[in-house]
Amino acid sequence: MLNEHEKIIVPNEPKEVTEIRNKIIDSFKDLEFVEKSHQYFIGKTELPSVSHVTHQFVVPFDSDTVAERYAIKNGKTKEYWLDQWKFNNLKATTSGTLVHSYGESLGWLRNGHPELITPENKCKYIEDKNWLIPTRKKEEAILKFYDELNENLHFVLAETKVYTGKNKELTNLKQDYAGTFDLLFYYKDKNNEEKNGLCIFDFKTNSDLYNSFNRSKGITMYAPFTDMISESFSSYTLQLSAYQLPLEDIGLKVIARRIIWLKDDGTYELLPVKDVTKQLREVL
Repeated sequence: MLNEHEKIIVPNEPKEVTEIRNKIIDSFKDLEFVEKSHQYFIGKTELPSVSHVTHQFVVPFDSDTVAERYAIKNGKTKEYWLDQWKFNNLKATTSGTLVHSYGESLGWLRNGHPELITPENKCKYIEDKNWLIPTRKKEEAILKFYDELNENLHFVLAETKVYTGKNKELTNLKQDYAGTFDLLFYYKDKNNEEKNGLCIFDFKTNSDLYNSFNRSKGITMYAPFTDMISESFSSYTLQLSAYQLPLEDIGLKVIARRIIWLKDDGTYELLPVKDVTKQLREVL
């Protein structure tokens, strides 16, 4: 967790939101993240990432076989199509990183902390207007998301880094892990405090979250998630629940998980994902 996040207060936020933010920052401040290699460490001990831990339940994609068949049908060589797919994947990954950085920056700006705008987004900041100019369609979608945000949702943190193992009685896994999710909000119901709790949000920039081939063939995730098709949406369902476990470890209540699916036309779709924390506790 970044040092500059310490003692951050958002103007006019409920007291419990400030307390939750401080608790998360204090609880996970010993987690070190190496950006270049995408590694997490507690001291000298490396922790696997959430995506690595949840990937074991996904049916692997046989790129060699598919590329060979694709080459027979469409021409060129298998190696040509593998390179094309790798190029397109790297292009999407690079673009997605920049879009996520914009989302993080806009979250802090909208909540009174322009000093936390990421370096690559500072040139987009118009101080006298308090604007952060979107330069891609998916950044426009993020701007639209914030403009339409439910008034009962209170910003807690962006780019939240967490890890399991803070409470061994609650979550005693075979292998602890660490991860980073995009946005954390606190939902505060004006009439019923029993409905209050944290909501985990994650931006996704995929061109598609669903796998039509696997759906047509009934190809599912590995046990115990055989009720879910092996596809990106299912992988993200596992990921968001995996992010939930460390928050529960420190006594926080999570009531919802949401994918913010950013589209190429500048719109977004807000997708609820189910809670699979019980299954994850049993198998991880």
